[in-house]
Amino acid sequence: MRAVLFSGPDDLTVVDAPEPELPTGGLVIATAYVGVCGSDVRTWHHGSARLSGPTILGHETCGVVEASDDARFEPGDRVAVCPGAPCLHCADCLVGAYNLCSDRAVLGYDLPGGMATKYAVTRAWLDAGCVVAVPESLDLRTAVLAEPLHTVINGQDRADVSSTDSVLVIGLGTIGTLHAAVAMSRGATNVLGVDVRAERVQAAGAVVGSAHVEELGDDAAALRARGGRRGWDVVVLAAGVGPAVELAARVVSPNGRILVFAGFPSSSPTFAVDLNVLHYQQHSLVGAFGGTPLTYQRAVAWLATTHVDLSTFVANVYDLEEALEAFADVEAGRGLKTVMAPSR
Repeated sequence: MRAVLFSGPDDLTVVDAPEPELPTGGLVIATAYVGVCGSDVRTWHHGSARLSGPTILGHETCGVVEASDDARFEPGDRVAVCPGAPCLHCADCLVGAYNLCSDRAVLGYDLPGGMATKYAVTRAWLDAGCVVAVPESLDLRTAVLAEPLHTVINGQDRADVSSTDSVLVIGLGTIGTLHAAVAMSRGATNVLGVDVRAERVQAAGAVVGSAHVEELGDDAAALRARGGRRGWDVVVLAAGVGPAVELAARVVSPNGRILVFAGFPSSSPTFAVDLNVLHYQQHSLVGAFGGTPLTYQRAVAWLATTHVDLSTFVANVYDLEEALEAFADVEAGRGLKTVMAPSR
């Protein structure tokens, strides 16, 4: 079979690889679509502390079961796969914080991922509920969005986004656009996404509606007023840059929440916080990382039932042989979501 192999920083190649064997109690899945995200690009250039040798990448996957050693799934079943399988036994798992499990195994890091013609998942993925049936009504090209979407759902749960909130999203890439869509689906009527790049604003507007997106201007006071009498109830940081942090602090309302949803460069991850403002304005600074098998299941259900038009979301589809072009697309920020289709 063909696979995208990461062998070290800036060493990404498409190679012939052995086909996976069927694990006891597991599945072999023919990859229909696999997403390329910013973390894949960072691994491409800088490596990852999780990796100790050459690895087949790919943690955003969906496809068709080719072989099964579990009665819950049969060959031909369409599935989407949550990439992180928690141990289910540690202290974090016992309180439902499966995404913080220190023994969590992740596709594309701890075992070969979905940037290949096919890949295998072990019994641990099935026992944790990580393999989710895709309804016939849901196109697999859309189902591949379940992985980024389940992280967004986790974040909005953490920030307690509800119908009474005004929500500002700073950054309109894949994640920011999904944040705007999910906030709208939760009933928040005042939702606005902003970005400095006109092409991203246009692409996001095709998904959530042009009335809910705009280019970011210089008038923070005017933007703050758009959120309500005293600012925005929830501000989502979906861009890992310093100016976004400063803007969030200026436009959030008293008693508001800032959801930190972007990773920042390891060389400059810290910013000054005025603790008096945090104290007297009763702000909440909320962190969110990844998602759980439960939020992944909810993500698949959301994709299957949403009224949001997702037809333009996956704009760029590449063959596996074009992996370097796909990675370059993501690095350049072209389109909302770039995927590869290994089995076509």
